[in-house]
Amino acid sequence: MKRVRYAALAVLVSCSACAYENPTYPSGLTPGSVALPAQITLSAVPGSGTDAGTAVLTAHVQNENGAALPNVVVDFSTSQGSVAPAHVSTGGSGSATATLTASETADVTASVGILRAHTLVVALSPTPTPSTPSPTPNPLPTPTPTPAAVFLNGPSSATVGDQVTFSVSSSATGATWNWSFGDGSSPVSTTAFSTTHPYTNPGTFTVGVSSASTASASALVTITNPLPVPTTPAFAATLTCTAGTTTTVTTCNVSATYKGTPIQASQITRVEFDWGDGNLNNVPAPVASYFYPRIGTYVVVARVSARAPDGTSGTVVPTTQVTICNTRNTTTGACIS
Repeated sequence: MKRVRYAALAVLVSCSACAYENPTYPSGLTPGSVALPAQITLSAVPGSGTDAGTAVLTAHVQNENGAALPNVVVDFSTSQGSVAPAHVSTGGSGSATATLTASETADVTASVGILRAHTLVVALSPTPTPSTPSPTPNPLPTPTPTPAAVFLNGPSSATVGDQVTFSVSSSATGATWNWSFGDGSSPVSTTAFSTTHPYTNPGTFTVGVSSASTASASALVTITNPLPVPTTPAFAATLTCTAGTTTTVTTCNVSATYKGTPIQASQITRVEFDWGDGNLNNVPAPVASYFYPRIGTYVVVARVSARAPDGTSGTVVPTTQVTICNTRNTTTGACIS
């Protein structure tokens, strides 16, 4: 930092004879009095640091014998800047002090009556204090983008051997989806939003999907063995009966199929009827009649033996139920009593 420097020239004016040029003196003083100002000197002390740009001015007033004179008013003036205070009384040492503030060279005058003292104060502009650079703020951290949400869609169950389809729902675009199926198979990567996978063993597996730009998702799928396909029996038979009354017979008829195809009555080789009341009948034909002497409901069982056109033999046992009453409605066949 450069300090403001001042060069001061003090001019001493001593004028005992000149005092006579001023006809006005303080009350009670006459020319030649020891209380009459005879000389005045002026000095300047430059300020520094926080006082740079100022100077302390000191005027000293003496009588003709060189003794200091107190209580004498000194007037300060300057060609540049300002002096404060402009009017100062001398103290017991005969000195009066004021402060100059100026940014340029100033011609400063201290006056007592006709007495004058001058000093030239050369002011050098202070070098500005370098400003302290503001600290560079730390850069804000770059926010981490929130991964796009992803939802996994697919069945919760399937069977062994099925091609199970899974898909994702997400706002992400251009993502590569990484699939895992939880069954030890190799992962699959695809840009498509869906994929298929066959499971070869039953169990519950965790399916997962993820990508570099999204969150991940998972779901469970339970794989079961397929149900066995029901087989059509080689032979099948149907037993139908027309129930009679206690006074009429009940007639039953058997029809049969082989691998879903009806067979002729002649291919039914034997039918054993169990009439449900303890009586049995063996007949070579598919039709038989029976008389129930008492009213009631009876389960009729027919054990049917047949031979198919290809020579295959088989036995089936159809059943039905009959109700015997005393009288029937001739139109509907319903029991009347």
